[in-house]
Amino acid sequence: MEPIVRQRVRTFWDKGEERLRAARLLYQQGFTEEAVSVAYYATLWAARALLLTEGAEPRTHEGVRTMLGLYFIRTGRLPQEVGRLFTRRLDDRMSADYSDANFLSGEDAEEAIEQAERFLEALRPLVEGYVREGD
Repeated sequence: MEPIVRQRVRTFWDKGEERLRAARLLYQQGFTEEAVSVAYYATLWAARALLLTEGAEPRTHEGVRTMLGLYFIRTGRLPQEVGRLFTRRLDDRMSADYSDANFLSGEDAEEAIEQAERFLEALRPLVEGYVREGD
């Protein structure tokens, strides 16, 4: 893999981990809907990092979901549950950011963060070789 692509994978992965930390901080400060939204962005950046390892660069949220399914879920490289986690985070992010009817609870934020953590942990072995320092 070209050094520039490897660097982009690392940058995207780092953004995912940073968003996960931010989601935890937002939740701790009582910003539940924002925590749900930012937890999704943790999964988005992690998924984008993983897709870059295959040379895939989707331009939309839906494109990321679709390509994650094509490259990793359908091929069995990741379990179906991981795809469902991403879809759930996307759906909840839409509610958090755009719904005027829903108000997400602290439990929703806890679940969002926990699911984002599981998502990143599932992807970590597939990107490890790209994000280690010194590579």
